Amino acid sequence: MLTAKVMLLGDMGVGKTSIMYRLVYNRFEGQYKTTLGVELLSYDVSPASADGEPMRLVLWDTDGDFGTQIFDTVYVTGASAAIVVSDVTRPQTVTRMIELIHGFETRFPGRPYRALVNKIDLPEAAGSTARIGELPRSNVKFVSAKTSSGIAESFAELAETIRRRRL
Repeated sequence: MLTAKVMLLGDMGVGKTSIMYRLVYNRFEGQYKTTLGVELLSYDVSPASADGEPMRLVLWDTDGDFGTQIFDTVYVTGASAAIVVSDVTRPQTVTRMIELIHGFETRFPGRPYRALVNKIDLPEAAGSTARIGELPRSNVKFVSAKTSSGIAESFAELAETIRRRRL
Protein backbone atom coordinates (compact mmCIF):
# COMPACT_ATOMS: atom_id res chain seq x y z
CA MET A 1 0.00 0.00 0.00
CA LEU A 2 1.26 3.45 -0.92
CA THR A 3 1.51 5.94 1.94
CA ALA A 4 1.50 9.74 1.72
CA LYS A 5 1.79 12.47 4.33
CA VAL A 6 -0.88 15.16 3.94
CA MET A 7 -0.72 18.37 5.97
CA LEU A 8 -3.98 20.05 7.08
CA LEU A 9 -3.25 23.77 7.28
CA GLY A 10 -5.36 26.82 8.11
CA ASP A 11 -6.31 29.31 10.81
CA MET A 12 -7.81 28.28 14.13
CA GLY A 13 -11.50 27.46 13.96
CA VAL A 14 -11.77 26.94 10.20
CA GLY A 15 -12.68 23.27 10.63
CA LYS A 16 -9.49 21.28 9.96
CA THR A 17 -10.24 18.82 12.77
CA SER A 18 -13.93 18.65 11.80
CA ILE A 19 -12.98 17.81 8.22
CA MET A 20 -10.51 15.15 9.35
CA TYR A 21 -13.01 13.53 11.74
CA ARG A 22 -15.75 13.64 9.11
CA LEU A 23 -13.43 11.91 6.65
CA VAL A 24 -11.97 9.28 8.99
CA TYR A 25 -14.89 8.55 11.34
CA ASN A 26 -17.83 9.93 9.29
CA ARG A 27 -18.99 12.01 12.22
CA PHE A 28 -19.37 15.66 13.06
CA GLU A 29 -19.39 17.23 16.49
CA GLY A 30 -20.22 20.87 17.02
CA GLN A 31 -17.45 21.41 19.57
CA TYR A 32 -13.79 20.42 19.30
CA LYS A 33 -10.90 21.32 21.53
CA THR A 34 -8.23 23.41 19.87
CA THR A 35 -5.50 21.26 18.37
CA LEU A 36 -2.18 21.80 20.15
CA GLY A 37 0.84 20.97 18.03
CA VAL A 38 -0.36 18.27 15.66
CA GLU A 39 -2.84 15.38 15.64
CA LEU A 40 -2.31 12.37 13.36
CA LEU A 41 -4.90 10.07 11.80
CA SER A 42 -4.81 7.87 8.72
CA TYR A 43 -7.35 7.34 5.97
CA ASP A 44 -7.28 4.65 3.28
CA VAL A 45 -8.35 5.64 -0.23
CA SER A 46 -9.37 3.04 -2.79
CA PRO A 47 -7.79 3.38 -6.23
CA ALA A 48 -9.73 5.20 -8.94
CA SER A 49 -9.12 2.34 -11.40
CA ALA A 50 -9.19 -1.44 -11.03
CA ASP A 51 -5.46 -1.75 -11.67
CA GLY A 52 -4.52 0.98 -9.16
CA GLU A 53 -3.04 0.49 -5.72
CA PRO A 54 -4.80 1.61 -2.53
CA MET A 55 -3.27 4.55 -0.72
CA ARG A 56 -3.03 5.44 2.96
CA LEU A 57 -3.12 9.15 3.64
CA VAL A 58 -1.45 10.03 6.93
CA LEU A 59 -3.23 13.24 7.94
CA TRP A 60 -1.33 15.81 9.99
CA ASP A 61 -3.90 18.16 11.54
CA THR A 62 -1.87 21.19 12.59
CA ASP A 63 -2.36 23.87 15.22
CA GLY A 64 -3.83 26.97 13.55
CA ASP A 65 -1.58 29.22 15.65
CA PHE A 66 1.45 28.23 13.56
CA GLY A 67 0.39 30.37 10.62
CA THR A 68 3.06 30.52 7.93
CA GLN A 69 5.69 29.66 10.58
CA ILE A 70 4.58 26.03 10.10
CA PHE A 71 7.03 25.86 7.18
CA ASP A 72 9.92 26.44 9.62
CA THR A 73 9.01 23.37 11.72
CA VAL A 74 9.87 19.69 11.39
CA TYR A 75 6.15 18.91 11.11
CA VAL A 76 6.11 19.56 7.36
CA THR A 77 9.17 17.44 6.54
CA GLY A 78 8.28 14.79 3.98
CA ALA A 79 4.85 16.18 3.10
CA SER A 80 3.43 14.81 -0.14
CA ALA A 81 0.51 17.24 -0.28
CA ALA A 82 -1.58 19.72 1.69
CA ILE A 83 -5.20 20.43 2.41
CA VAL A 84 -5.49 24.13 3.21
CA VAL A 85 -8.76 25.13 4.87
CA SER A 86 -10.61 28.42 5.25
CA ASP A 87 -13.99 29.37 6.71
CA VAL A 88 -16.34 30.92 4.13
CA THR A 89 -17.94 33.07 6.87
CA ARG A 90 -14.57 34.66 7.82
CA PRO A 91 -12.93 36.37 4.81
CA GLN A 92 -9.63 36.87 6.68
CA THR A 93 -9.22 33.07 6.77
CA VAL A 94 -9.38 32.99 2.98
CA THR A 95 -6.51 35.49 2.90
CA ARG A 96 -4.54 33.28 5.33
CA MET A 97 -5.36 30.22 3.23
CA ILE A 98 -3.81 31.88 0.17
CA GLU A 99 -0.70 32.82 2.21
CA LEU A 100 -0.37 29.22 3.40
CA ILE A 101 -0.75 27.89 -0.14
CA HIS A 102 1.99 30.20 -1.37
CA GLY A 103 4.18 29.07 1.54
CA PHE A 104 3.50 25.41 0.73
CA GLU A 105 4.27 25.95 -2.96
CA THR A 106 7.55 27.67 -2.05
CA ARG A 107 8.58 24.95 0.43
CA PHE A 108 7.35 22.03 -1.74
CA PRO A 109 7.41 23.08 -5.41
CA GLY A 110 5.22 20.86 -7.58
CA ARG A 111 3.46 19.16 -4.67
CA PRO A 112 -0.33 19.13 -4.92
CA TYR A 113 -2.77 20.87 -2.61
CA ARG A 114 -6.49 21.41 -2.28
CA ALA A 115 -7.99 24.64 -0.95
CA LEU A 116 -11.11 23.67 1.00
CA VAL A 117 -13.51 26.51 1.70
CA ASN A 118 -15.46 25.07 4.63
CA LYS A 119 -18.81 25.81 6.31
CA ILE A 120 -20.85 26.31 3.13
CA ASP A 121 -23.85 24.96 5.06
CA LEU A 122 -24.07 28.07 7.26
CA PRO A 123 -26.51 30.90 6.47
CA GLU A 124 -23.62 33.39 6.56
CA ALA A 125 -21.85 31.43 3.79
CA ALA A 126 -22.23 34.33 1.38
CA GLY A 127 -18.99 35.73 2.85
CA SER A 128 -16.45 37.43 0.64
CA THR A 129 -14.46 34.86 -1.29
CA ALA A 130 -13.18 37.20 -4.02
CA ARG A 131 -9.53 36.32 -3.33
CA ILE A 132 -10.20 32.65 -4.09
CA GLY A 133 -10.07 33.67 -7.77
CA GLU A 134 -6.28 33.95 -7.32
CA LEU A 135 -6.07 30.14 -7.10
CA PRO A 136 -6.47 27.61 -9.91
CA ARG A 137 -10.17 26.68 -9.96
CA SER A 138 -9.36 22.94 -10.05
CA ASN A 139 -7.65 23.20 -6.65
CA VAL A 140 -10.54 24.95 -4.85
CA LYS A 141 -13.43 22.99 -3.34
CA PHE A 142 -16.38 24.34 -1.38
CA VAL A 143 -17.15 21.85 1.39
CA SER A 144 -19.05 21.29 4.61
CA ALA A 145 -17.65 19.16 7.41
CA LYS A 146 -21.11 19.26 9.01
CA THR A 147 -22.99 17.76 6.04
CA SER A 148 -19.94 15.95 4.58
CA SER A 149 -20.47 17.69 1.23
CA GLY A 150 -17.29 17.51 -0.87
CA ILE A 151 -15.02 16.07 1.84
CA ALA A 152 -14.35 12.49 0.65
CA GLU A 153 -14.22 13.59 -2.99
CA SER A 154 -11.58 16.23 -2.25
CA PHE A 155 -9.31 13.75 -0.50
CA ALA A 156 -9.85 11.10 -3.20
CA GLU A 157 -8.88 13.59 -5.92
CA LEU A 158 -5.79 14.60 -3.97
CA ALA A 159 -4.83 10.94 -3.43
CA GLU A 160 -5.18 10.29 -7.16
CA THR A 161 -2.90 13.25 -7.93
CA ILE A 162 -0.32 11.99 -5.42
CA ARG A 163 -0.56 8.49 -6.94
CA ARG A 164 -0.21 9.82 -10.50
CA ARG A 165 2.80 11.99 -9.63
CA ARG A 166 4.35 9.20 -7.52
CA LEU A 167 4.86 11.42 -4.49
